[in-house]
Amino acid sequence: MVKIFVIEDHAPIIVAGLRNMFRPSRDHIEISGSAINVQEALKNPELALSDIIILDLWIPGVDPVNSMKILGEQRPGIPIIIYTSEELPLWQQKMMKAGVKGYMQKNCSREDLKSAILHVKKGGTWFTGPMMVGDTEKEALPETKALPELSPAEKQIIELLISGLHHHEIAGRLNISTPKIDKIMTLIRKRYKCKTTVELVNLLSDNHLL
Repeated sequence: MVKIFVIEDHAPIIVAGLRNMFRPSRDHIEISGSAINVQEALKNPELALSDIIILDLWIPGVDPVNSMKILGEQRPGIPIIIYTSEELPLWQQKMMKAGVKGYMQKNCSREDLKSAILHVKKGGTWFTGPMMVGDTEKEALPETKALPELSPAEKQIIELLISGLHHHEIAGRLNISTPKIDKIMTLIRKRYKCKTTVELVNLLSDNHLL
């Protein structure tokens, strides 16, 4: 059994998504614990008992390289897989130099993520997506098109989802129908070109829209 500890500022929804992906009896992968930041993770006794850390690249208030440095000093024996929506090759290169053993996009398939976890557990490395090669690459960020903002009502619904409420519970709290909540979430996912709510939350979080 491979025990995974998740460090992610939206830990509840990400952990729920990972537990839906992986069944201990089928995949031999278990989510042993989670935390919303590195400091909280270091206080959790489950971290020291875990085989792999899955770390979000962007955690508010902490530079990604510094997160790696802290974990490397405090828990040097646990390999780290970055799990992110960030697509810039620069960050994959930076994190590889910082010592991560894997770098996965959050829209990757279940099979790819499982392969990465099992491969890293065996002492290997696993990186997906394009990489920048050589130190002569420019580190200037390319121009990107700004994502549309959420309306206040949409933001409220997503924040309630992140807090752990289901669609029918949100509908009751906001005094609207469950089908209406379903429709709103479908339209939001379509607008941001996300297949799942987990992918949507990651995208919005990484772009500071939540």
